[in-house]
Amino acid sequence: MEDTNLGARGTVGRKTGNSCIWRASGAVSAQTCESRPDDCEGCPVYTSLAKVATHRQVKFFSRDYFDLCSVDACAVPGRPCPFAGPCMANWSRTNAPALRTLTLMGIGGLSIGANASLIQQTVRRTGLHADLLSRIFELRNMGKLGPEDKLSPADLDLRTTEEQFALVAVASFLDCLDSLDLSAFAETMFENALLFRSLPDSVSGERDFEELWNAFRAMQGLAVLDVLSAFDINVLGEMQATMAASHYPSTVMAQMALTVQRAIQPHTRRPPGLEPETVERAATLVGFAGELVGKVYKGLAVTPSELAAAVIVTRGLGAVSEGGAVPAGRVLLDEVLRMAAAGPLDMARAQPILAGIVASGLVPTPEERTAVSRAVLRSFQARFGKLGDMCANPVSLLASLGADNLVRAGDQFEALACAQVPAEELDPALLGCELPADRFYCRGHAWVRPGMDGSVRVGLDDLAAHLIGRVDAVEMPGPGKRLRRGKPALRLIRGGESVDVCSPLNGEVVAVNQSIVDSPGILPARPYGDGWLLAMRSTVSEDDLSELMFGRIARDWQREEAQRLGEMFQGSVATAADGATLARDALAGIPGIRWSKVLRKFLKA
Repeated sequence: MEDTNLGARGTVGRKTGNSCIWRASGAVSAQTCESRPDDCEGCPVYTSLAKVATHRQVKFFSRDYFDLCSVDACAVPGRPCPFAGPCMANWSRTNAPALRTLTLMGIGGLSIGANASLIQQTVRRTGLHADLLSRIFELRNMGKLGPEDKLSPADLDLRTTEEQFALVAVASFLDCLDSLDLSAFAETMFENALLFRSLPDSVSGERDFEELWNAFRAMQGLAVLDVLSAFDINVLGEMQATMAASHYPSTVMAQMALTVQRAIQPHTRRPPGLEPETVERAATLVGFAGELVGKVYKGLAVTPSELAAAVIVTRGLGAVSEGGAVPAGRVLLDEVLRMAAAGPLDMARAQPILAGIVASGLVPTPEERTAVSRAVLRSFQARFGKLGDMCANPVSLLASLGADNLVRAGDQFEALACAQVPAEELDPALLGCELPADRFYCRGHAWVRPGMDGSVRVGLDDLAAHLIGRVDAVEMPGPGKRLRRGKPALRLIRGGESVDVCSPLNGEVVAVNQSIVDSPGILPARPYGDGWLLAMRSTVSEDDLSELMFGRIARDWQREEAQRLGEMFQGSVATAADGATLARDALAGIPGIRWSKVLRKFLKA
């Protein structure tokens, strides 16, 4: 492909050797690229950028509504806004480019709701576009731009991929891309962040933090510009597989990888995913948020941003149950309120935390939402209080726009989800035993599920329940009893024999399930529901959490346990009518065995 102008200076097909950088890198296949070497007509990159450049929004606030808008009229509970109708008509539904941009930021498509966005209106009416135009006039007067030239990253002194992506995203969100040389932005991001090695290697977890961050931001920038649609499908598939298989050093990076996979997904048709160890760590941070923030877990300093990313990862992959991330959301909201009380918010720090609050499913009180909304506005006014500085910090500007949407529609998470996660089928290797994906498991066959009130609920898994069968009595500890991990917590009794169930964590008993004391048969029949054992308040350590398993790691261990059971009895263990499913009370009827002796081999932590 030869050089092709989008603006006066931008080139889609700048030559590197005998082909353009897109084709030379393998991003655009030889079959997709036009075979005519002297004509780039129909180039998919050109087509994508031209489509983005010519898009125009049509529905915005009228000037009259904007002049009379007050954020207090929208945010203060009980004070009606006379312009609520026009707000709903024009701004209540996030427009398509804005929704797409927010999604690529890792926030999701969150509507603004019934509230006018004063920040967006201020930027649209008096801010970024005027700032970009003044820069064009300035450079033309200096003779550095021609009459038709547009602004490149170099003209705006945007030196990092992060800044280049942020400005493109903001300009797309606010519909003022016409001042930018889109091809120059696309090429700069592509060259600076993705062409050091092969394209799949550029998004590999083997790269250092800065390289990987830049690569992901470049991918997001190219997605905003719709250039990814021109990429060769096989290259995109390899890149997505590489991102899914990498073990990331932080949950923030894992969230970025998941967000980029979501941007690629419409082309590859592959569901996003991450390594089991990465998901396990994210789920642990979410489940034990109150205990872990401010500490180091598995070499990771658990900051509010890391916790927020963990919430987005686990909720996006369906790794925690509905409501399971709400306590983590409360921890994050308390942190934002603390930051707001200390002074103007640093939106580059606060926006990811707000995204985590939204993803958690926590619904703030009206007073809390008002406090955060006002803090976002104060931060914007403090940082962008005058004309001429809107593009000086595009990262903060993008964060302000995203945060403004989040605080106004914090109860809409579904648009954030990366993909529909298919329901897991029963694994034949588990002998028909269930293993819900929303809880942790320990080697003593107990499960742990953090609760809404900060306590954890403990029960026995389905494999243990099949082996236990009929229970005559359950001896429970009393509330206030201190339990130690790996030591007896309660006792099951059957036919004169007894077996201890060990505690999976250190902590204090706060409640016991009186139902199974009164009716022990509930325990083996419904081990994940009414048959739970006790609730405890636990002060967890890294050693405690290292003994818990989650997700695919837990499933792999349970397969080994099912195999151990089969080898122990060489096919004599009872199965249901299908011959492949473990029977309830599976040890009954096997001659020469002691119920308690077998169970001790499995319930020993």
